[in-house]
Order: sequence, then structure tokens, then C-alpha cells
Amino acid sequence: MSDSVKKWHEMQEEEKDIFPRKFKTRSFVWVLDHTYGTVHLYNITKEADGEACETLIELMGHSVNNCQWMMTEKDTIYD
Repeated sequence: MSDSVKKWHEMQEEEKDIFPRKFKTRSFVWVLDHTYGTVHLYNITKEADGEACETLIELMGHSVNNCQWMMTEKDTIYD
């Protein structure tokens, strides 16, 4: 391998260490709706803050005051 190719690969590895979440594109919002006694999973394609998640929950027909929710990278309950 040439020196320039080796250097490029080294830079790519360094970027993974510096920016580990650079390529993250999926997050999930788990919603426990106490009104109906149901659990819902919503796939969001970008990282969102708490206010954006609460807006999503309301748009999906849930009452934020009667729900518990969490944002995570996992789409399964058991890993």
C-alpha cells in the first residue's frame, strides 16, 4: 500500500475515535401510554431533543401528561 493510502486509513480510524456518533442516523422513542395501557415504539431518523419528542408524541395522538417516554438507540426490549 502506498503511504498516502495508509495515511487516509489512519485518518479514518482517528475520526471514528473523535466523532463516534458522526454517522448515527436512527433513534427510537418508546412511549408508555397510561390512558390505553399500551406501549409504542417510534423510529426517528435524527437525534431530537426532549421538546421535539414531546411534539412527536402529541402528533401521534398521545397525551404527554399521561405518558412516560424515553429516547434510545435500541429498538428491542431485550438485547
